[in-house]
Amino acid sequence: MVMPRFAAIDVGSNTMKLLLVEKDGQGGFTPFYQTSRPARLGKGINARQLRESIMDSALETLAEFATICRANHVDQVAAIGTSALRDAENREHFLVRARGIGIDIQVIPGEEEARLSYTAVRRDPHWRDAEHLLVVDIGGGSTEVIFGNRLGIESRVSLPLGAVRMTESALHSDPPAILEMAEAARLASEGLQGLRPAAANYTAVGVGGTLTNMCRVALSLSVDSEGNTEKVHGARLTQFEVETQVERYASCSVEQRRRFLGLDPARADVILGGALILLQVMQKSAVTQVDVSTRGLRWGLLYDRFG
Repeated sequence: MVMPRFAAIDVGSNTMKLLLVEKDGQGGFTPFYQTSRPARLGKGINARQLRESIMDSALETLAEFATICRANHVDQVAAIGTSALRDAENREHFLVRARGIGIDIQVIPGEEEARLSYTAVRRDPHWRDAEHLLVVDIGGGSTEVIFGNRLGIESRVSLPLGAVRMTESALHSDPPAILEMAEAARLASEGLQGLRPAAANYTAVGVGGTLTNMCRVALSLSVDSEGNTEKVHGARLTQFEVETQVERYASCSVEQRRRFLGLDPARADVILGGALILLQVMQKSAVTQVDVSTRGLRWGLLYDRFG
């Protein structure tokens, strides 16, 4: 029996990701191919305009993704765009060109992004039975924080805080100046000021490139070693480790960070911004540790559309 194959594409502000899965006999999904590209679609995100050269590069990546889907006989493709496309006043120009390639991108609101990220974690066997969940998804342009229980979502919020946006807003020097670090911490704190503390019975889970890269650094795993995804998925970051990495990134230049074991060199310039947001989320929600999931928004999209 030939099982249906599906693709999920996440057109993010920092990274574009492709996931191919085959539906199994139990109604779940078995991944057989995944890749990502550091498209940086959200560069200059505060200007609310997608840059032409970056759009051209992103469209080349989408064309590559479309070719991969055809070569692997994918039955259906679901593609979504997040913060950079939400904010861009010229996004329609990009979306029309993407449709010409054969990729129809749905730009989703922040609350829908939050729902899909929560779905990805709640449906995962690692956290399926957790009584209460606090999910944080740190992207390039936005951060989603979701509280939920076994019955569903209790509250969700999408905030204009992200690794790229934070870096462009506050962290201009290399390495950053003390006043820039203070300004970044202030922006993160003010953006998250309505976040409530989580009760002791909440399990905190984080998704997104900031979390997975910080986890690889903590575990001293190389970026491209076989099996690292399995080692990161379900691993845990303590607040002490997050604080340690913030201090380490703040004291180094971008070029020095590129040589850190576990850190994707393409993320070296924005990892500090993402780490600062994670630290503020942990402090505001009063959690001392966060589990790491490598199955973020794309998995939520698969469950929602095809599951």
